Amino acid sequence: MNQTAGPTEFDPPLPDAGVWPARRGAALWLKIVLAQQLLNTAAQRFWTSKELPKLFPPFLLELYSLVSCSVPLMRAARERAAELAAEDPLAAVAAGYLEQHIEEEAHHDEWLLDDLVASGMDRTSVLQRPPGANVASLVGAQYCWIRHAHPAALFGYLAVIEGNPPLSEHLDEVQLLTGYPAEAFRCLHQHAADDIEHLKELRTTITGLPLSTEEAKLIATSAFATVEGLVRIFEDLMAKAEHDRQ
Repeated sequence: MNQTAGPTEFDPPLPDAGVWPARRGAALWLKIVLAQQLLNTAAQRFWTSKELPKLFPPFLLELYSLVSCSVPLMRAARERAAELAAEDPLAAVAAGYLEQHIEEEAHHDEWLLDDLVASGMDRTSVLQRPPGANVASLVGAQYCWIRHAHPAALFGYLAVIEGNPPLSEHLDEVQLLTGYPAEAFRCLHQHAADDIEHLKELRTTITGLPLSTEEAKLIATSAFATVEGLVRIFEDLMAKAEHDRQ
């Protein structure tokens, strides 16, 4: 997770300094993709665990908490970006992107709540449960960067959260392995259909951002912290299942 301050083999010096911001965006995207390999490894261990039938409802519950926090988080970033947009080109891009993306992500927490009920959880109990420490830590860091650094930090969070959309075929396999009804997978299947296009839009946006070196570092830091937070969620779920089994 070390970041290189100067040019790398992926970012050679160019005679035209005006090209640098776009190249920073491309290099930033590459860093995020590489960092996600750690998350992919943790996710693979999770989805191939023998304890998956026990792990799936708690996973949905953590996902519900994260999704419930994400739209308010995006609204906070959009509001801060709008405050800065008149004099800050990066904030202007962030405000426009988030305005659209908030609409795309609206009501996904309600879909997940229905899926949790279909998996056997009590609706009232889910609604009354506060987010766990891992989700609170992950989301809280974003609020800090939005307010005290730059709202574009949220691009790092979004790139990781949406960076590896589920495949419908894999979800069908998980359903067979866990024995839960198809109704428990509705939101995940919807993301399998939508997130590939959302990811293309996000990649186009990030690779074209008018970034300074420090802004690129901030978004990368946000992405790395999100990877670490999600890995921790997967690992803690598996550790608890192992503890309960003993």
